Amino acid sequence: MFRCLIILISVWFTAFSVLAQADHVLITTLNCNAFFGGKETKMQLGQPRTAEDYRRKAENLVWLWPTNAPLFVGLEEIGGAREAIYLSQIAAAKYKHAFAPIFTETKDTYTEEAVGAILDLDQGWNFTGKPGRISDLDTNLSKHIVVQLTNSFLRTSLALCVVHLRRGIGKYGLQEQRDQDEALKNWAAKQLAKNPRENLIILGDFNESKKPGDPAQSLAVLLQPNLLRDPFESLPGKIRTHANGKAYDRILFSDAMTNGAAGLKFENISVREHPYGKGTNKYWFTDHFPVTATFVSVQRK
Repeated sequence: MFRCLIILISVWFTAFSVLAQADHVLITTLNCNAFFGGKETKMQLGQPRTAEDYRRKAENLVWLWPTNAPLFVGLEEIGGAREAIYLSQIAAAKYKHAFAPIFTETKDTYTEEAVGAILDLDQGWNFTGKPGRISDLDTNLSKHIVVQLTNSFLRTSLALCVVHLRRGIGKYGLQEQRDQDEALKNWAAKQLAKNPRENLIILGDFNESKKPGDPAQSLAVLLQPNLLRDPFESLPGKIRTHANGKAYDRILFSDAMTNGAAGLKFENISVREHPYGKGTNKYWFTDHFPVTATFVSVQRK
């Protein structure tokens, strides 16, 4: 009897802990600025060249992340599996949580860089299916990964797509960037047509050089009624996510997440600026700033 009581208490505390952690869900994105092992490209981009340099940069990147453990961190400009695994291990040491690395192949033929992510396994969320590239985006987006999650305590799900779009420069650059945004719009519309109350997030480096709210920005096609929202548009002042003053990095989310219709409600978004984005410092850190959106769990109707 006593042993059964101990087990029940243990289960209750575990459930309480998971629920407490799930009350605020932090979603972060960070362009890691050429965080390769040195062999992914022959180009000199300031990537680490020695094991010591590699670890130093990895620790610096994780140090830039939020004080409280994020549920999910989207990663851009990584080499692939090795970097996602390494960052997940450093994150585990920092936050004292278990983190899963998430990665897939890249179709980038210029620098061969990839996108990836890490997931905090101690916040009650689990994978649905295998993260990876999807056919709807495969033609246009060389760097993307889609991750499907569920949470049994919150009785809800969450779909995330990490992207790194091409720069809108050169003869065809702007049109190709717009084509990528159009492909994302079509994919998001298809997902939300199946379930208008879906918790859906597209995050990453959009390489959008125009300021949030500008109707001429390439990603404006994603910001339509019943589609996605850019929380930067409601913030006062100039928003910058890069040392050069641009807001390249965004976290866009579905209407359901503005009102909590599917169990997660947007609370705020923040940019953690740092002084290490210029000169030689950017090679040890990154010239991008982490962007974090916070969502709160709400009682589902």
